[in-house]
Amino acid sequence: MRDPWNAFMPYPDADVGHAAIGPLSGFRLAVKDLFDVAGYPTAAGNTAVLAVSGIKTSTAPLVQTLLDAGACFVGKTNTDELAYSLIGGNVHFGMPINPRDPDLIPGGSSSGSAIAVAAGLADIGLGTDTSGSIRLPAAVNGLIGWRPTHGSLDNRALRPLAPSFDVPGFMTRSLEPMAAVMSAVGMPAANDRPPSILIPENVFATIDGAVADEMIASLRSAGMPVRRTNAIASFSLSDLALAFITILQREAWETNRTLFERSPEAIAPDIAARLLSGSRLDDEEVREAGSIRELFSAEIDRLLHENVVVALPTLAMNPPRRDAEPERFAAFRSACIKLLCLSGLSGCPQLAFPIANCAGNVSLSLFGARSADRMLMNVARRLKAE
Repeated sequence: MRDPWNAFMPYPDADVGHAAIGPLSGFRLAVKDLFDVAGYPTAAGNTAVLAVSGIKTSTAPLVQTLLDAGACFVGKTNTDELAYSLIGGNVHFGMPINPRDPDLIPGGSSSGSAIAVAAGLADIGLGTDTSGSIRLPAAVNGLIGWRPTHGSLDNRALRPLAPSFDVPGFMTRSLEPMAAVMSAVGMPAANDRPPSILIPENVFATIDGAVADEMIASLRSAGMPVRRTNAIASFSLSDLALAFITILQREAWETNRTLFERSPEAIAPDIAARLLSGSRLDDEEVREAGSIRELFSAEIDRLLHENVVVALPTLAMNPPRRDAEPERFAAFRSACIKLLCLSGLSGCPQLAFPIANCAGNVSLSLFGARSADRMLMNVARRLKAE
């Protein structure tokens, strides 16, 4: 396959079979290079990991489920190194090219899968979302991005980053393929009761006012009950982001400690610095962050139990150029995590999609109760996200 966007890993093709008939028949599947696929290595965006991987003899169960549903595998895709970024860069294998605007970042770490779908090289992009790596690249590339309920999908034969946040997820160009994926992986049906939409003012206040107004107008036009609230939890976005980053860094260090100690020179300096930050965290800091997560999760459960869907901007700011300074990347990542961490801390699902009647690169997200993934799809359909 011709790949001018650097979406795919440069592996020799291997035969990966799929069911002739199924709910995903006719859909091409691109798989992030964190999942094992028989006949291919798994590099996780790192040459040292690639060197010891070997060719896998079995396929990750989630990937196999998609193949058994009729999806046709078209390749393994590029990822940020160790899946530890939101930018899309990789010093070993290069940064994929954003087909919507080649000057902008592609978003990470599921950038390759996002680019494959955005460029029309695949219909379903399988990736992972730890701190936003499905939702952010989906937003940057004008795609539908689904972060499922934590723990709802099989994550065996998937290289972890931070297991208490890691979730396999998907990107598509429109809602119908995503609905088919939700069905194929066994997500429970939504209840028939239409939800109300909650607009947290403290979240929308963090983005450009004109964009926020457009999003809210779009929500009101759908004919569902919409109400505003000052905030969805007692914690500030900054406190939640700090708790999230603390847990993430500790778990990322634990996951990658052996690699770091054996081959520190094989890890890009910015990724290595983040891993070292996790190694230096005090246990009390991590415990405090865990307490904040538990309290926040309980507050969210109480809020969403009443058939409520929270509307959120997917991105906190416009994506930077691919040649931006590292400080610009850091500022973008920091701003976005304040919004993206809510799903990670709570374990709740989130569905991101472009708003058709909004100018520019505008992505709205719906955030719902655990196992309410298909309800989010129903709401998105009513908002005419396609």
